[in-house]
Amino acid sequence: MVRSAAVYARISSDPDGTHLGVDRQIEDCQALAKSLGWPVSEVYIDNDVSAYSGRRRPEYERLCEEIKAGSVDALLVWHPDRLHRSPRELEDFIDLCENAGLTHIRTVRAGDVDLTTPHGRMVARLGGVIARSESDKAADRLRRKHAELASKGKVSGGGTRPYGYTQDRLHLVPDEAAVIREAAKRSLAGESSRSICSDLNQRGSRTTGGGEWDAGTLNRMLRSARISGRREHHGEITAKAEWPGIITPAQSDRLRALARRGAAGAAPSGRFPRRYLLAG
Repeated sequence: MVRSAAVYARISSDPDGTHLGVDRQIEDCQALAKSLGWPVSEVYIDNDVSAYSGRRRPEYERLCEEIKAGSVDALLVWHPDRLHRSPRELEDFIDLCENAGLTHIRTVRAGDVDLTTPHGRMVARLGGVIARSESDKAADRLRRKHAELASKGKVSGGGTRPYGYTQDRLHLVPDEAAVIREAAKRSLAGESSRSICSDLNQRGSRTTGGGEWDAGTLNRMLRSARISGRREHHGEITAKAEWPGIITPAQSDRLRALARRGAAGAAPSGRFPRRYLLAG
């Protein structure tokens, strides 16, 4: 008899934070639990978290701790690939369930997951291999897509709006573009990143995320080819971009060269190490 069932829901991508994908999974899992007569005591949600990338899944980890502690004796998921996409992680989960005595695992789309018999574990492992293969194929398609977009100078990806540009990444935000031009000019004139950041913060200028400027954030922005209207992929400039530049390519090349020299030995402030006349 099931005393305490858990629902686990996960979706890899939810850029808008709507939770619609996991909400549908939870609704279906709860309906299944009701039909089985299983009381759901806890719902674990990893929203916008991949099971393929290797990133931590906090709620999955919490679920495993609860299973280990014996607080959960049944589990419901929408599909086995919501739970695992890594054969290595699946093996750990099989060991965990065996040691904890968890035998009731049901999915909405794929029926029972039986980890108590050799045949059931074989089926689970085959499912894990297939899920991993599908993830590998999807990742390969995504890499090819991004490489193609980069070669054509096209916008790619979502996430945080880049400073100086609108959310669609195709148009300038005039006030922010002016800050970039000023910061680039001052940096090329030899002023330290810390000094520029201090001045911008005192004037009330803020980053895209609303925070204060720091040297790392400023330097990453200034060495990005984006602000010169060029497309960059894995550190290499691949094409003229479809968005307008804020500074010239010549200025950008000088800033990128300074960044490379800085990585080879600049002080944290952005200035280069002081050299003494008789040193060496």
